Amino acid sequence: MSGQFSFLPPQQCEKPYSVSDINKGIAQILESGNTLVWVDGEISNFKRSSSGHCYLRLKDEQSTIPAVLWRTIAAQVAFEPQDGMAVRVIASIRVYQKGGYYQLDIHRMQPAGVGALFAAFEKLKKKLEEEGLFDPSHKRKLPRTVTTLGVITAKSGAAIRDIVKVVAKRAPATDIVLVDTPVQGEKAPVKIAEAIESMNAYGKVDCIIVGRGGGSIEDLWAFNDERVARAIFASAIPVISAVGHEIDFTIADFVADVRAPTPSAAAEIAVADRQESRRLFIAIAQRFAGLTRRYFTAVRDSYEELAARMAARRPGRLIAEARQRIDELNERRLRAIAGRFGRHRERLRHAAAQLEALSPLAVLSRGYSVVRKNDGTAVKDAARLEPGEAVNVRFHRGHATATVNSVDTDTQENRL
Repeated sequence: MSGQFSFLPPQQCEKPYSVSDINKGIAQILESGNTLVWVDGEISNFKRSSSGHCYLRLKDEQSTIPAVLWRTIAAQVAFEPQDGMAVRVIASIRVYQKGGYYQLDIHRMQPAGVGALFAAFEKLKKKLEEEGLFDPSHKRKLPRTVTTLGVITAKSGAAIRDIVKVVAKRAPATDIVLVDTPVQGEKAPVKIAEAIESMNAYGKVDCIIVGRGGGSIEDLWAFNDERVARAIFASAIPVISAVGHEIDFTIADFVADVRAPTPSAAAEIAVADRQESRRLFIAIAQRFAGLTRRYFTAVRDSYEELAARMAARRPGRLIAEARQRIDELNERRLRAIAGRFGRHRERLRHAAAQLEALSPLAVLSRGYSVVRKNDGTAVKDAARLEPGEAVNVRFHRGHATATVNSVDTDTQENRL
């Protein structure tokens, strides 16, 4: 294949081309001019190998192309390339014949600002953060025991296989409910959001794992969609986000109740290790048994000590002493009652004597009498009487009616 290569039509070929012939021919066609190109693009899936060579993809809104920074060129780049970074490169187009694809061999790289996808990511992240979707106060706690685990991912992906493997090992009695959902592509965000809503409507799972295996930023972009973020936030069932590998972060990770670095880690977080739970139960049971034995031993020792003290004091004697004490108390109570009644009786007798001394009847008993007019008025002054007036005289015993013959108003005491 010297000179300008061109493919011959089937009728002019003596034998079919091999796959290697095709790749070599394409390489000769593309590389014949050894032309340098000036390219703007956004870095994704950047990896630095142990050899020092750097592998990446350059992309725009519609296409992507593999690229490589050889070790000597990478050492001359004055910044650290990262996913989402927009760059401008000078490169040559090369064919990787073994893999059958073309790539850009980069000779020079400089930053050209923030890539469109990265800018969209930061814009949405800021918007949702301001709305409070990332606020820890909205995070739901995972249940202590998961009997049914919901998983939203592609049934053909590695994520579900990893989750099933971990659950089978840690808690084989746990049921798994899978909603088969595309996890990349244009339709993926809507399908993922609908799957979360369907899982909540079903309502028979304890928590949900949403995620997929690793990939480029484009592969994971469905989990940077606002519809997915709002569906996770609205879920009444706790959600674990398990998107990509440990270094990958998506909007779903920030909204979810728990972020797991991988799908396997999500399964470990969701379900308790049966063996670990069994060991914990045995430890608690042994501790409870020990505490119970010590408690009843202490109760028995206390009872035996009390019984010994009671035996030493002879219960019959204690009863006799108690009876004697009751008799003493009754006697003391009766004396107290008698004394109190005696004091009250003396006070009553004294009061009666005082009343008797003040009574008018007592005066009458000494020979005095009380004179009253017919209207019942007691006569204290003889001047109030008229000769011939009838009066009533009250004695100590009985009374009499009399007529006044004369009235003497002399008040001298010696005339009584």
